Amino acid sequence: MKTTVVLLILLACPSMGEIEFSGSSSFFYNTSSGSNPWSELPVEFWRWRVNPVFTVAGIPILADVFLSSEESLQRQNMNRVYISSSPSASSRSREGSILSWISSIGIGASNPYFSTFTLNSAYVSGANLALNPGNFYFAAAGGRNRRGIQPDSANCGEYERNMYAIKTGLGSPYGNHLHLGILYGKDISGSIEQDSTFRITPSENWVTSLDYGAVMFDGRFRVEAEIAGSMFTRDTESPEIEVDDIPQWLQNFSGANISSALGWASELSSSLRFSEYLLSASVNRVGPGFESMGAPYLRNDEISFETRADRYFMDRRISTGVWYRRKTDNLLKTKNSTLFVNSYGIRTGFNFNHLPSFYISYSPSFSETVDSSTASVKTSLISLSANYRTTIADLDLNSAAAFSIHDNSAGAGNSNYSSTSIVLRETLSFQFPLVLTGCISTRRTRTGNYPAWKYTGDLRATWYTSRSLALSLGGNYSVGDGDKKTGFLLSGGFPISDHFMANLSGEYINYSSETKEDYTNTTGGSGITLVW
Repeated sequence: MKTTVVLLILLACPSMGEIEFSGSSSFFYNTSSGSNPWSELPVEFWRWRVNPVFTVAGIPILADVFLSSEESLQRQNMNRVYISSSPSASSRSREGSILSWISSIGIGASNPYFSTFTLNSAYVSGANLALNPGNFYFAAAGGRNRRGIQPDSANCGEYERNMYAIKTGLGSPYGNHLHLGILYGKDISGSIEQDSTFRITPSENWVTSLDYGAVMFDGRFRVEAEIAGSMFTRDTESPEIEVDDIPQWLQNFSGANISSALGWASELSSSLRFSEYLLSASVNRVGPGFESMGAPYLRNDEISFETRADRYFMDRRISTGVWYRRKTDNLLKTKNSTLFVNSYGIRTGFNFNHLPSFYISYSPSFSETVDSSTASVKTSLISLSANYRTTIADLDLNSAAAFSIHDNSAGAGNSNYSSTSIVLRETLSFQFPLVLTGCISTRRTRTGNYPAWKYTGDLRATWYTSRSLALSLGGNYSVGDGDKKTGFLLSGGFPISDHFMANLSGEYINYSSETKEDYTNTTGGSGITLVW
């Protein structure tokens, strides 16, 4: 991709001038005694990141390479390589060259965003391009969404999946626009082995959306809307639909069969800013049949509404805000139960010079599950925080405190849960390069009629011997009802030359419990960073 971008720049800018090369690279190795039963990290691993930047004709070309020994064929990719450029953002491209059309271009592993219901930050290992010549906009992305994972006794496996998306229309996505978006995703049948105990089927997905946005009154008023329809085929190997009203060419093109389902989704949001007020509202409805492979975290079969208002006083020294949210699922009564959630909140803050800053918020919520036996849950959260910074006898003091109460009532006494926590933190910065940070906290939890306390203390010192050298030493201790944990840590950065920095770290943890497994874990790490 680097070669492709450079060739494009050469064609567009014959007198490209000087080529600059900069960036950084870091390598880190970690090893531990491996006796921590709660950690998912391997006993030994390494991670390598490279971030070179090529500047050609004033246009930067960036690369992000991440490699790790933790990469495994039995899960999705951890290693990533991505090379990208945004020619239209450079000053050279604004001089009328065709590069001013190219908003972004990239190849490798990325998480592009097109819209809420089409390509919404899903992983794509392939290529992407966004063009914005004048008032016309075109974007495309495609490649492998996930690799095939062979099934075993603990994992049902995953088919390899490819995904492609386009978005085109009038206007920039950051301003006034009307865009048509199309997403297509399909699992590759035969990409993993199958046997008589196989539990998953290859799927296919089409999503089409219309995305609208308007910005008015110098950006004070914004409105955005999207409506989308989807067809999701649960099993591409199922029999075809035998209906004369559906042309055969349409079935062949769409891949529809007896396992296919249609669905729709919509979203509308707006915001208004004037004087010291900020108002916003949004409504989102996702039908029970709507599926989008490009929006993996989207929940279907629900409707939600949210509104909020914020107000600032005295040159923003005082702020206050309120919000309300409502959510309901089981829209077509296809489930055995329906969930209703109502929540609201209020917050206020004070931030005056030479006085402690102070913030408080209160946010209760109520959820109810309606089935053969209705169950309800009431939740409330109160949080207060304060911060004050001052200088005493050449010492810079930064004091912070936080207090919160979380109460969760499920109606049945044994299911009720609550927690109360207090955190005090103090940071002292001396005239000579030494910073001390201390923190103490206490937390009380209650499950049913059984309370439990936990106390934690942490002390850390950081010595900045030079602008490029820092050493940190710290320890922590926590004790609760039936368990105890002690830890020590040491870390430091050491300059080797003007371009090289070595890093060392170590940690020791000793944990004992009356009900859980005891463990002692020692971890050590080393790394090197190169900047050019």
